[in-house]
Formats: sequence, C-alpha cells, structure tokens
Amino acid sequence: MGLDGNTRKIIEELYEEMFPLLFSYANSSLYEPSLAEEAVQETFRIACAKANDLMASENPNGWVINVLKNVMKNMNRRRARLSNLFVSSLLLDERLVFESQDERELDVLYSDLIDKDDYELLKRVVLKRYSMLEAANELGITVEACKKRVQRAKTKLKNILEKMGDDLSP
Repeated sequence: MGLDGNTRKIIEELYEEMFPLLFSYANSSLYEPSLAEEAVQETFRIACAKANDLMASENPNGWVINVLKNVMKNMNRRRARLSNLFVSSLLLDERLVFESQDERELDVLYSDLIDKDDYELLKRVVLKRYSMLEAANELGITVEACKKRVQRAKTKLKNILEKMGDDLSP
C-alpha cells in the first residue's frame, strides 16, 4: 500500500522542515549521531506506515515528535539490554556468540567507546573465542601483555557501560 501523492508531499515537507530539530533532539539523548539519524529515519518510516494517523492529527509536528520520543525510548531500552548482556559477559568472563548482525550492532554501539585496537582485541577474546595465546600471536605480543590489555579494555568498557546505564536510568 503506497502513499498518495498529497500524503507523500506532506510527509516530505515535514521531513525537510523537522529533520534538523529532530536530529538535534535525538542526538542529545542518544549521544551518537549515527543513532540519532537512525532514530529520525525510523520515525519517518513509522509516519509513512501510519500515514492515516499522522494525517488525522491536529498537530502533525507534535505527532512526529511523540513518535521520535517512543523510537528513542525503544532504542535506549535495546542499548541497555545489549549493554547488560555485554557487561555480564565481561564481568563473568563468559563467551557470548552473536550472529553477524548482532556483532555489527555491537560494533556500531561500542566500537568508539574505547581504543579501536583494544576493542578489536576484546571482541576477539570475548566474542570470537580466541585464546589468549591465539590473540597474542596474532598481535605479535606476549601472552602476559595480551592478558593485561584485555583486562584493561574490559575494565574501561565496563566502567563506560555502567556509566551509560546510570545515564539511561530514570
């Protein structure tokens, strides 16, 4: 079911008018430009899917803002769940196996939180089940140095994620 020309035009105008405001609002809550853009895109996907509700609204701008708020709440809940899973795996030193989509999602959410090399090392050891010897050999470092780097990366990421969890709490 496609949108009629008038509805499509109204939604496009709303998008052009509201994108900067919505993006800024989402970025101030999600702290990540790519996630903010995703939230705004999802908001307008919903607007297209629920075009009848949008068109029936007395305040289309307010309707869109409310949809964005709900999208951000869902994204924050999902981030919190992923953070809890990841933190649990770090704290308990369990090995989690994610499907490639989940691994890419973790990369989007967490790869910029700590040094890229440390994140890749941590991902190899925690998610891809590399032994310390395998990881050390791949990096050309001693097993002891590898263990220290993994522990430091775990501690740093754990602290950042716990702080993010505190920030997400009501």
